[in-house]
Amino acid sequence: MIGTPRLASPQGQEWHLERKTLALLAYLALEGCTPRSRLSELLWPQTPRAAARNNLVHLLRRLKGLCGVDLVHGTDALVLTSTLWVDAVFVLKAPGDGEVPLGAFLAGMDFDDLPDFADWVAAWREDLDVRRLANLAHAAARHESLGAWAEALRVAGQIQALDPFSEEALQRVMRLHYLAGDRPAALRAYARGQEFLMRELGVELGEQTRALAHRIDHGEELPGAVPTRALALPLGVLRPPTLVGREAAWARLEEAWEAGKTIYVTGDAGVGKTRLVQDFVASKGRAMYLPGHPGSADVPFAAAAHNVRARMAAAPHVQLPQWVRRELSRVLPELRGQEPVTPIDSEAARLHYFLAHLEVVRLTAPGFAAVITDDVQHYDAATVELGAFFLTQGPVLGEDGEVPRHIITYRRGTLPPLTAARIAALVASGTAAMIELEPLDGGGVAALLGTLEIEGAAELSQELHHLTGGNPQFVLEVLRHMYHSGEFRVNDALRGRPAGAVSLIAQRLGHLTSEALQAARAAAVLGDSLTLERLSEVLGIGLLDIAGAWEELEAAQVVSGEGFSHDLVREALLDGLPAPVLALLHRASARVLARHTVHPGRVARHWQEAGDFRQAVPWMMQAGEVAIQTLRHAEAAGFYASAAELYTALDDPEGEKVARDAYAAALRNSGAS
Repeated sequence: MIGTPRLASPQGQEWHLERKTLALLAYLALEGCTPRSRLSELLWPQTPRAAARNNLVHLLRRLKGLCGVDLVHGTDALVLTSTLWVDAVFVLKAPGDGEVPLGAFLAGMDFDDLPDFADWVAAWREDLDVRRLANLAHAAARHESLGAWAEALRVAGQIQALDPFSEEALQRVMRLHYLAGDRPAALRAYARGQEFLMRELGVELGEQTRALAHRIDHGEELPGAVPTRALALPLGVLRPPTLVGREAAWARLEEAWEAGKTIYVTGDAGVGKTRLVQDFVASKGRAMYLPGHPGSADVPFAAAAHNVRARMAAAPHVQLPQWVRRELSRVLPELRGQEPVTPIDSEAARLHYFLAHLEVVRLTAPGFAAVITDDVQHYDAATVELGAFFLTQGPVLGEDGEVPRHIITYRRGTLPPLTAARIAALVASGTAAMIELEPLDGGGVAALLGTLEIEGAAELSQELHHLTGGNPQFVLEVLRHMYHSGEFRVNDALRGRPAGAVSLIAQRLGHLTSEALQAARAAAVLGDSLTLERLSEVLGIGLLDIAGAWEELEAAQVVSGEGFSHDLVREALLDGLPAPVLALLHRASARVLARHTVHPGRVARHWQEAGDFRQAVPWMMQAGEVAIQTLRHAEAAGFYASAAELYTALDDPEGEKVARDAYAAALRNSGAS
């Protein structure tokens, strides 16, 4: 009942309820056992009594038919079943730990035609807000008394969201930032609060708030505590110093390496594929590392563009011939000169374009023992086809005539069927080897803890293996949680969390300052378009502020360089984004990327995710045109089909016809039926 109302089963099934059915459940949840006559009067105020009671009977029958169980019991008086959990009731009974749902009671619901019920909803909205604020204030005070600044700040942020005009809430946020050792964040909170009040109410902050800001600005001690700084996580928890538990997989890598085979390594998220292949290649010589980028799959040659940039960064001495630069400028805007780029309008032009990519591979290959292509599940179809073309051209020589080996990783079960079939055929023919990486066994987890010099590792390793199933990333995430809590044991709170690393990552993200979390969320939405400069534009803050937030994210092992420390971190950020914030960040990203030379498909997807179809559709059409310019008719058809759906949603039949005609033409040219 808090936020947008919904009814769901523990298994995740959801049911759409009629407005008056929601009203009935809400009333019974908060008022308890209620006579049928009272409910009939509330829900059908202008209806004769007998007809209203009959309407109630039919409503209850429809509810049971929809869900298959009786959610409401009783004859003359009705009551909810005791097995129905209601978030609004939880707010009433919340123990003061700050974990209460946020949002308006029955948000978005209109009951103007039910005046008595509308008054009841308004009264409960106010009551629930008061109770939530009291609960959160109690939780914030408790965390503050324990010196748990990150937890206290998280709850204080919720209080501000509920009561943005409260100076007491602002003072709490300022004080907690300062006590956590982040004086600039405290002063930024003060500046934002001043700007907000002036903009919304035309008034300045009160004397007490200004006095607090003065003490913070001058570094004075606050009553009750002194500024402290959280301890940084040990680097070993980001990347353990020694690879353990992978002896069998290493032996298979050695065997495939000696045979000169292409090597594929697959496994579940967090199982350690990247670490294994990087350490293995390091034992042979230098590695060319080509990471996959989330968000690339829908844009033709997006992964190829990333790979060219990575190769040029790894071999900065290489000077590309002019013809190669001209061809690559189709996907690398930074290579464009004054000469306009002509479309690829024939198979010969397409071959010339492919040969330019092959020339980059040839020029950058010397000096590298192997090329690691990581997370190819993020690759677009055009880049996959380009890679297949490379295989038909024979080996590309490296230093001293050696052919760099190719090691390719991907998350298990994520490749398109055709790509998976190609790999299976290569393995069956003996030209490639497949290594499926499994979680660590109990001994491997114990060895991992041993490399980190954690006290009591022997006893802890058994509990960790049971909790995590031996997934190394999950193990490391649990250890990060333990460093934050100071309790190195698997307690009931850990056992009760959802399985997998994502929920723990989400909790760890809650320890970030609001500035760092905001930066991380915007970076997650930008995806493979991320640069710190673009991030600065999306958030509308200076690069120096971004640099400060990024330093915090690096110290917290959320990011590494200009990317996330692990795909799972980005997934946790996106999963935890409230829908309004997600839409806001997509809109900001679309506006920023539209000012840069990026593939129009990226801009279109951001507008689409933001729910602004009118802004999305011209970019989607443009994305189709760009795909055609590189003879990617199948991808163009996909963009045009998306554009047609957007036009349909906009009730624009003329635009829809144009998009569907373009779709049909692209489909014919792709050779599809």
